[in-house]
Amino acid sequence: MRIKGCIAALLIAWAMALSSAMVLAQATQKVATEEDLDKSMKAAQKAMQGTQGAMKAGAPEDARKSLASLRELIENSREFWVSHKKDDAIKANQEVVAKIDAADKVLSTTPVDTSAAAAALKEVGGACLTCHKAYRVRDAENNWVLKPGSIGG
Repeated sequence: MRIKGCIAALLIAWAMALSSAMVLAQATQKVATEEDLDKSMKAAQKAMQGTQGAMKAGAPEDARKSLASLRELIENSREFWVSHKKDDAIKANQEVVAKIDAADKVLSTTPVDTSAAAAALKEVGGACLTCHKAYRVRDAENNWVLKPGSIGG
């Protein structure tokens, strides 16, 4: 039974590492088009899921790595909103980054206060939701996409 638990933990860690590598590859790409934004936000979702999964697995350092990828993805998407002159989205973007930084600070403590970390990650999600309410919608497959007509042109 103990061996199965170890194998399961290793598989989870391997899956998180693989997911983090894919997210990191997306994180370095600039966001200029709606398609770029969609790819970036899907990678951001994976990064957030990686952060949450790492916390559930008791791996705060891995959570910080996924959170760093999330931060980079969000920062790289800011130029999209600047180019479309969406001040509310720019402000929301900056708020998400601030919440990510606050969560990273909590995850940097030793030992990590898991309750505080969970609360900080919940605030990150809430900050993301601000932009989602204005600019994102679920498609027929229940995926988040840019809300039609939300950026004009």
